Amino acid sequence: MPNFCTAPNCTRKSMQSDVAFFKFPRDLAKCQKWVENCKTADLEDKTPDQLNKHYQLCAKHFDTSTICRTIHFAEAPEN
Repeated sequence: MPNFCTAPNCTRKSMQSDVAFFKFPRDLAKCQKWVENCKTADLEDKTPDQLNKHYQLCAKHFDTSTICRTIHFAEAPEN
């Protein structure tokens, strides 16, 4: 099931393979900044955890210089 971009007037879906989607950050300060930039009143009463779990923004709403393209994998703990 596709997820939709939360940005106003954006109709992009996560199933569109040419566009990356990003979950809202759980960090309170960063999350508040994303909400402010969305200018969508219905997001303002949500917690960072709720936003992270249920809302996303597509890459078209970010400056390409702010997107990290490196994936870091945590190492498995030694037993």
